[in-house]
Amino acid sequence: MESSGADSSHHRVPLSEVISDCVKRWFQDTLREAKSGDVSMQVLLGQMYYSGYGVPRDAQKWKSLDDKGFKDSVFCLES
Repeated sequence: MESSGADSSHHRVPLSEVISDCVKRWFQDTLREAKSGDVSMQVLLGQMYYSGYGVPRDAQKWKSLDDKGFKDSVFCLES
């Protein structure tokens, strides 16, 4: 009969850490796609910087995306 308790050889990670890791990886994936020219990802990247999702909030950082050629994302966020 199996024990209903947790196996002592398994390390449990708090859900908040799992979610935080997923969000950070999502940001990195979005950044990579935005740099490759995907306009939708450029918009999402700006929103992530603006709201602090997956990266520390930096309302000015998304404005600097215009300098990198992400004009569509800046336009969408300012509208």
